[in-house]
This record gives sequence, structure tokens and C-alpha cells, in this order.
Amino acid sequence: MPRATREIQIYRKDAKLNHNLLTPAEREKLLEPYLPTPPSRSPSRRSKNGTIPTIRIEKPRTGSRLGVRKFLKSQLHALCYAIMHTIFSVYIRIRMVFHAVKDRILAILYYHHRTPELIQKDVKGLSRLPKHLSVILRLEDGGRGGAALEALVDEVAEIAAWCACVGIPMLSVHEQSGILKGYVPATHRAVTRKLSSYFGPQHPAVSLRAPHIPSMESASNTPTTEAPRSPVPHLSILLLSAEDGRDSLVDLTKTLAEMSQRSKLSSNDISQELLDAELTESVMGEPDLLVLFGPTVELSGYPPWQIRLTEIFHVQDNHGVGYQVFLRALSESMSLFRPPMVRSASATLNRALFSKTIPIAAARVANPKNITRFRTQLDKSGELAKLERITNIQLDPDPAVAKKGGKCMLLKPEVKPEDPTTWSTILQEAVKTEELKVIPYNLTVDYNYWTYHDIMTSLLPEDALDEIPVGFAIVGHVAHLNLRDEYLPYKHVIAEVLIDKNPTIRTVINKIDDVGTHSEFRTFGYEVLAGPDDMNVELSEENCIFKFDYSKVYWNSRLQTEHKRLVDSFNPGEVVCDVMAGIGPFAIPAGKKRVFVWANDLNPDSYAAMVEAIKRNKVNHFVRPFNEDGHTFIHHAADSILDLTTANQNTISIPAKRTFNAKPTDPVPNPTVLTIPQTINHFVMNLPASAIDFLGSFNGLYHGHEELFEPHTSTKLPMVHVHCFSTKSEDNVKEGLEICARISANLGYAVRPGDEEVVIHEVRDVAPKKRMFCASFRIPAEVAFRERISKIDR
Repeated sequence: MPRATREIQIYRKDAKLNHNLLTPAEREKLLEPYLPTPPSRSPSRRSKNGTIPTIRIEKPRTGSRLGVRKFLKSQLHALCYAIMHTIFSVYIRIRMVFHAVKDRILAILYYHHRTPELIQKDVKGLSRLPKHLSVILRLEDGGRGGAALEALVDEVAEIAAWCACVGIPMLSVHEQSGILKGYVPATHRAVTRKLSSYFGPQHPAVSLRAPHIPSMESASNTPTTEAPRSPVPHLSILLLSAEDGRDSLVDLTKTLAEMSQRSKLSSNDISQELLDAELTESVMGEPDLLVLFGPTVELSGYPPWQIRLTEIFHVQDNHGVGYQVFLRALSESMSLFRPPMVRSASATLNRALFSKTIPIAAARVANPKNITRFRTQLDKSGELAKLERITNIQLDPDPAVAKKGGKCMLLKPEVKPEDPTTWSTILQEAVKTEELKVIPYNLTVDYNYWTYHDIMTSLLPEDALDEIPVGFAIVGHVAHLNLRDEYLPYKHVIAEVLIDKNPTIRTVINKIDDVGTHSEFRTFGYEVLAGPDDMNVELSEENCIFKFDYSKVYWNSRLQTEHKRLVDSFNPGEVVCDVMAGIGPFAIPAGKKRVFVWANDLNPDSYAAMVEAIKRNKVNHFVRPFNEDGHTFIHHAADSILDLTTANQNTISIPAKRTFNAKPTDPVPNPTVLTIPQTINHFVMNLPASAIDFLGSFNGLYHGHEELFEPHTSTKLPMVHVHCFSTKSEDNVKEGLEICARISANLGYAVRPGDEEVVIHEVRDVAPKKRMFCASFRIPAEVAFRERISKIDR
């Protein structure tokens, strides 16, 4: 045991015994080598005994090559960092300028001129508008000077006018510091003046309030004899700050705790509905849409309870309040069939939050016999709703009508029940004849309606939406993920949703190390994210059933196409030697094709699963399993097949099956007798990480048996199909040269791309810069007929 390790163990043992094992002197001596060198004393200071301490002056060490190399390396890193930082900074500046110019051009082309009718025209085609819009604003320059406050108040007034123009009755404005709450009268006057500049004297009434602050009201100036220019007669504005959310939650918690202690409220009565009701009354209800006029999602202390189901919108590179951002928020975020935004820092899945009620129109059918006719007509007119996973024929929303068998047809969101101008001629005529009636319909969808992609879009942060994890392997009932680091905080949520949306999946695992690092048998370490830790799977591939323990053997479902490609190249009656057979994805389907297969794998668990698969798929006449080292097996397989012919044991007899309508007295059909060839036709080597290293074992494969092959007979030497990894490019030319060079080095014979029967086949990409290939070539005579060398020499 090293001295340092022994000293550490002694010190830890002493610490466990409350420092009763060592004396102070022994402890100090033990720690002395690990303590830093004390600073040098000044020459003028004397020690306690009056002597002047000795000062050691060490000569500076001369520079070494190692020090120069380290210095150059650090400078190179600094240079690379500076270059990347400069490139990224320039890109950000260019992008910001581009968006600023684009928004300015759009603002000029679509300038609303403070005309409500033009703004209403911009939103006329939208399927719905929010009933409650919330915005987050910032006080610039930290509130120093009156100009920043004046600009903030003007922004509130401008947004309020836009809301009044489009028909949004409720606006909440959040500013972190809460400075607006001290200027409620001034803000109210500014909003009223702004509405007057838009609507003239006929502007809507305005009420401005803040939590725990009295409301300020103003009456509408619209004469009763004139039609109002605003879609809403009354606009409510609520001012919020960071303290509202925090204080409200704290106060409510204290109140509920006191009521529970005084037995005025049972703990079972404290529910989500109760919290919703109390917080809605004290602060506000949840807004339909939250707009951020900044480049990133910064909530700045926004009341957290109020945005659990709120859609959040912001524009990249935007740095100010603008009408184009406001319009884009209404256009892009208020889609009827978008899932609710339920992002949270806790990364948990609450399925109840995905319930959503969508207000649309429906056509009530007076006579159910006419449903087919009107369904065809409304489909042609383009008014019939076409919804994924929901039929457009539903029971009538009126329970009394539905009880009598009444049904209705769901219509597109553009069709408004209260606006006949949105109806087609067909619909209008049917309503006149009272065969149809357009009614409001609340379509309720829950968690089960949304797809995996919908739910992930709602749960994951916005910066993680570019590549939502969708690629995973399914092995029986197990889903195998390989998550990147940025998705690890959400791994359990992702796993839960995968199980919910894939009925065949019961267990979800995530790979925590590379294949092969866990063991030599290409297995890997994993963690269970959801479901039971049950890795005993059963699956079907090419009409073959495989059952195995996925944690102990190698299986890759993404290689199914490659399995089929190679098996299709084998002819019935040929002999195939599968050197790294695994559980038999090549061997078992080939056996069903009446190909003779010598299948080997070094992993005892793979061998056991392969034996089971041979019995289960009834290919025991054609597939023979082995559990040997691949180097040894290559020669052993060739020799054992030759020995079968020599011993006259190279035939198999397959009993004939009696036909279904055969009589018991009918003679039993003769069995089918097949002869096993004495030479191998194909070698399969599916171990991409190291299979090429096994090619040296083909030297002398058929030494002394030259007469069995061309030109003495029509039999050719075996084809070898070896899998390997390489880099990736568009044409794979460089990769082909590199693979052939490795093959040549191991064979001791030159193999080149373009040679006869040399094929480099691209299998699949395994990483951004890594690709899997299958190199197929025929064993050269110069290799196969060499004199064999012993294993020790090799």
C-alpha cells in the first residue's frame, strides 16, 4: 500500500475515534507533508530566542520545453476563443440589425395610423382572440429620471388602445418594481387620452386597478344613438408587480394554515380549485396569452400561479414595445388546437393541465337521416371541421336532445354561430329551412388527445425545442433512449409521456455509457426512467421470434434492414458462418430460408438466447450454435464442415408434413433429404468496433484443399461480410480507401475499392461524424491457401 494512502487511512481512523488514536505530536507530524509552506519572515524580525532566521533564496528555474508548450497551448486556446467569440458576436449583431430593419419596414407598410378599423382588419381572419391579455414591461435605465417613467406609461396606454381596437376586454401589465402603482391616476389619464386619439370622443370606458388599491373608473363617451367604434364597451386594466405573486401565496398559505389549526377547514378541503378561486379573487385569473417585448423569456417575478396554462410569446432579437410584435402574438399564439403551455422548473408531468375547452360552432341536424347528405355538402363547401383523432359527428351538446339521438356536425373555427356572414350559401339555406341550426359548441380535449410532440412542445423550455427527443429504439416492451445532456433534467417526464403515447412500451431506459464500455459483450450501462426494471423482452423480426434479456445481450433494432439485406443475398442450400452471431438476427431468418448456418457468439447469454431462438423458430435442422472465440471459430467451422463430408454425415432428413385433409390410412410422405456442402459460402462478421481485427484468422483457411475450389471445380472461395465504423462524407470515397487499407493490413493482402467483388456498403449513421459500413469481398486464394500458423504464432 502506498505511504500516502496508509497515512490517509490512519488519519481518518483517528478522526472517527475523536482523535484518541494519535497524540498531537504524531498528528502534526502526519499532516506536515500536506501543509503549505509558511511565508518567509522579514529579515528584520527576530525569533523568540533572538536569532535571526535564515532566509533561503532559490535561484529561478530555467524555462523548459514543457513550460513553453503549456504557454503556447494556453495562447492558442485564448486565440480560438477570441475568434469564436468575435464570429458569434458579429452574427448576433447582424441578426439583430436584420430583424430591426425588417420590423421597421413592416411597421411602415402596415402602419395602422391609429385607426381602429385598420387594426380590426388585421385580426379579422383570426379564429379567436384572448379574453385576457397580459404583458411584461421594463422600466428602462432603472427608473432614473422622469423620462423612463413617462415612456413606461405611454407603452401601457398604447397597448391598452390596441386591445380596445381588436376586442380584448382585459389587460394586465406587469412591471417588476411596481412603480406604476404609485401613479395610478396619471396612468389612467394617459390611457384615456390615448383611447381618445384612437376613437375620438366615442372611446370605451376604462377601469384601472391594482391588487389592494382602489380602482379608477371612467365612463364611456359613446352616445347611445351611435354605433360604438370599439368592439368592447369597457376595458379593464390591472397593474402587477413582483410582490403580488409572492405576497399573495404567502398570505393564502398563512390563512389556510390558521383555518386548519382552528378546525375551520379540513386539510382534505384544500384543493387546486380552492387555490385557484382564492388567488383569482386576490390577484387575477390566468391570462390566455402573455406577451414579452424582449428577446428572451424573462418573467421578472410574474405571479407564478397565474401562468400555469398561459401561452407565452416573445420575438427573438426584439427590444421594445411594437405593434408588429403585438399582432404576431395574436396571430401565432392563439391557435385553437395548440396544447396549453405548462412549462415549469420542476420538470414534472401534470396530465390534468392538458385539458382544454375549444369554443367552435356546430350544425345541429334536425333529422339524423340527413347527416350523410349535409356532411357531404358542408365538406364540399369547406365548412366541415377536419380534426385529427376526433370525428366531426358528435352528440348534441344539449343533453335532452342528445338523449333522443340528436347529433351535430362540428364546423371550422372560421364559422361563427352569431355571424351569418361567415356561413356559406348551403348552410344559410339549410338554416332557413330549419334542417340545420348553427349553435355554439365547446369541444373539450384532454391529455389523451395530444401527441407526444404536442406535449413535449408544451413541457420543454423554448431553447430545447429545436431537437425534441424523438429518436429511440424499441426492443420488445423497452424503449431505449440516448438523451443529450440538455434533456437530462426532463428525462423522467419524457419517459412518462413515451409510455403514455405508446401502448406497447412498458419500460423506458436511458443509456449512461457507450456500447462495449460496460463489458466486452457490447452491453451497456443504463438507468430506468419509467416503468418496471424488466429487461426480459420478446420481439419479432422477419417472422422470427426472439426472447432475451436486453441487459445481458446486444440487440439493435435499427439494423433490421441490414439483417434483411444480407439474408436476402444467401441462397437456400448454401453454408453461412456467422462469427459474431449475437442472438441470431442473421442466423435464424437464414435458417428459415433453408440456409445452413454455423452461428457463434462468445457471450454465454447470447449463446443461450440463440439456442432458445433456434428451438422456438424450429430451425434446428439448419442452424448450429457455438460458444467460442471468433478467431478459433473461423478455422473450426471450416474444418468441421469438411469433416462432415469425410464422415458421411453431411445430410439431414426433414420429415414431410401431412396435408390438412390427409386420411389416417394415407401413406406417410417421404422425408426431404438435403446435403450440406463441404465448403462455406459466406462469413458474416457483425462486430463493427473490432471485426476487421479478426480477418487475419482467414490465413490458411483452406490450406491443402485447393482442389475443392476454382479452377478445379466451379466452387468459389467464401465471401466475407465484415461490419466496421469509419468517418462519413457525401461520397464515402475516403472511407472506402480507409476501410480497404485496414482490411489489407489484417489479411496481409491488398484489397482495393473497385476490385472485382469488393463492395463497401453504407449501413447507417451512428453519430454526427461516424458511419457504419459493411465491407464485402471474396477471400483471395493467396490468403485462403497459405500455410496455417499456430495460434501462438499468430
